Amino acid sequence: MYKLKIISTKKQLHGWYSGKRECTAERLLINPYNGCSVGCFYCYARALPGYFEIFNKKNIIFVCNDFDRVVSRQLDSIDVTSCGYLSPVTDPFQEIEDRFHLSEKIILEFIKRDIPIEFITKCKIPQRVIELIKTQRHSFGQVSILTTDEKLRKILAPGGTDTEELFNNLKRLSKEKIFSVCRVDPIFPFITDTKKHLEELITRAQDSGARHIVASILDIPLRIKGFILNCIKRYFGMDMYYNYLKLYQERIGYLNARIEYRRKIFEFLKNVCEKKKITFALCMEYEIKDDRILGLNKEFMTSKNCEGIDIPIYVRKNNKFEPLYNCLGNCLNCNSALCGIEDLAMARSSDSKKDFKLKDYRRWSKEFI
Repeated sequence: MYKLKIISTKKQLHGWYSGKRECTAERLLINPYNGCSVGCFYCYARALPGYFEIFNKKNIIFVCNDFDRVVSRQLDSIDVTSCGYLSPVTDPFQEIEDRFHLSEKIILEFIKRDIPIEFITKCKIPQRVIELIKTQRHSFGQVSILTTDEKLRKILAPGGTDTEELFNNLKRLSKEKIFSVCRVDPIFPFITDTKKHLEELITRAQDSGARHIVASILDIPLRIKGFILNCIKRYFGMDMYYNYLKLYQERIGYLNARIEYRRKIFEFLKNVCEKKKITFALCMEYEIKDDRILGLNKEFMTSKNCEGIDIPIYVRKNNKFEPLYNCLGNCLNCNSALCGIEDLAMARSSDSKKDFKLKDYRRWSKEFI
């Protein structure tokens, strides 16, 4: 059982953390809930400090009261924006959304300004959300589907919706001509990694309307290594526990599966997607080569942007925003700053170790005029 605590907040919209960044397109990250009732035991947010640490220890979900109003004021303070992202660390449509509707309200704030927004979920997408985002040309949805096995889904995402409803999410998005992504993210070694299972999942996702696949292999945050491995032991047995100890021998920020294993999976997935004529990308996957940490997307990604859709930077025109048509949104791989904002090209911030803040968007807004 989860407890709820309503908090006030002044936290600001911000971009990706630039360290080891693999996300090609810039985003405004939004977390209306700190903590998540979907209850994935492997969630990296459990290793984060502050409210997320309390959530992991005490099952308290923190609700950012009136955060939609905070977001509204921040959007009104800028004239340059990227696509919004609900939400990088907690499910925007988890059970408590039915009570607070914060995600829906935030989506409305973006849509009524004609700013694109995306979401990622393991839950049923509210119909009202679909009705909202279908009116904005670049808004889209990502559905995380880890397995086609419902019994296994109940272990991996116990508080999420059932497997059939997850595929139905993709169908509902596709019906409204909304770009949809299926995330096989993460893949669990020796549990959901067979070629038959992965190909079946991709086939069902594509048949349901998905136009892009994103994948990763389970990474284990060092702070909660014992917790995750004990869950593997509890749910899948001692042999599986020892298999994980043998496989997880690399440290690239997190504890990672051996690169040889990961490469085989990624090569297979890329080939399957190419045969099915559906684009493919990885999420936050790296290798160490010559003592350097290198992203694997350059080798395996078959789309311009890792989420499969090209969303330009938007600028305010009168009361609403419009896309810059000479921009593909692939900031990380852009050399020439076609949008006119030098910082965004290849994520060249003044401090490369920090993410872009709201103050940067305000600065760009002044420079862009």
